[in-house]
Amino acid sequence: MSSDKKSKMSDGERTALMKQMDEELEEHFRKLEQKAKEREGQKMEGGWTEENWEEEMQSHPFFNQGWKEGEELSPMMQGLQDLKYSPDENTPEELAVNYKEDGNFNFKCKKYRFAVASYTEGLKAKSSDLLTNTQLLTNRAAAQFHIGNYRSSLQDCELAVRLTSGHMKAIVRGAQCCRQLKHFQKCQEWCDRGLKIDPKHTELTKLRSECAKLMKQEERDKRKRELELKKKKEEEGVIIDAIKQRNINIERKKGGELSLADLEPCHPAALHKPVHLDSQSGELVFPVLFLYPEFVETDFIEEFRETETLAAHIEVMFGEGCERPPWDQEARYTPASICVYLETADQKLAQIPQDTTLLSALQTPGFQLKTGTPNFLVFVKDSKSHANFLQRHNV
Repeated sequence: MSSDKKSKMSDGERTALMKQMDEELEEHFRKLEQKAKEREGQKMEGGWTEENWEEEMQSHPFFNQGWKEGEELSPMMQGLQDLKYSPDENTPEELAVNYKEDGNFNFKCKKYRFAVASYTEGLKAKSSDLLTNTQLLTNRAAAQFHIGNYRSSLQDCELAVRLTSGHMKAIVRGAQCCRQLKHFQKCQEWCDRGLKIDPKHTELTKLRSECAKLMKQEERDKRKRELELKKKKEEEGVIIDAIKQRNINIERKKGGELSLADLEPCHPAALHKPVHLDSQSGELVFPVLFLYPEFVETDFIEEFRETETLAAHIEVMFGEGCERPPWDQEARYTPASICVYLETADQKLAQIPQDTTLLSALQTPGFQLKTGTPNFLVFVKDSKSHANFLQRHNV
């Protein structure tokens, strides 16, 4: 009965393979030396330069990496791979060390993701050597740290100190990870752990001092945010109470209790000017839109006080001597010629006299304020646009 499992090399076969590899490597370098002598005094065309030295080295099977692209390995390279990575040729302890060395090489070359993969393979070997496993975890933590995977790095540090409680590299790296993650209290705990072992450790002393300052700053910022939030809630409560006292009907976005979210403007120009109370007079101040359906135009008033009349703002926009808007060069819109409407919650029209204050307009029966921004519809009296509008609303 045949088996696909490779037979283990005998000591004699292993010795013969190593001897063959040494001989071929010596022969390869001998040929390179001979080429160098032949080129003495000549321009080194095709020789080893900064651009082609890697290609020259790769021409030897010992350094060839073609297997990574799926090329079939030569018998010698297959033997070399087996010598280093085969579970049949290596104990778990040997495999772990081999992968650790690979990881260290990749780490020195700044190929940190490859280093992580190598250290992981070393851990998968399940070596019984406590120190090797600790080193694999600590080294992988270092590679993860350089990639920016601080949480993964910290987890490896925690595992490493479980295996070897006084491993300083793991302790220092754990403190560094906590600093990057802004876990300042935990960073100090890692530092204290290391300083018990080495009270004069420069980096841990510096890290601990830095995190102590940052932690105090964080606590101050937290208190500041809490005070600002408390103040904001108090101000919100005052505005809500003022609206309730004035019997202004507000459309609720989510039902339940009235909140400032129900008064949040949706018009881009009003986002930074929501409903608020004047700190001196105590008056409510609203953002207001005047809509001109005839021309599909609008005027936005950032601050319209509740005690101000519509006439006061209309006079500023269309009074005698005012600059005419581009869409009304014929000066048809004047304080005397226009009429103003609000649309009620059941889509009926309510005409608002110009001498009405904003507060009185908002208290119009059936009117419901949406997104904290009153919308007044403005028409020229008895114009075609006005007549069509009234007809559509069955007025």
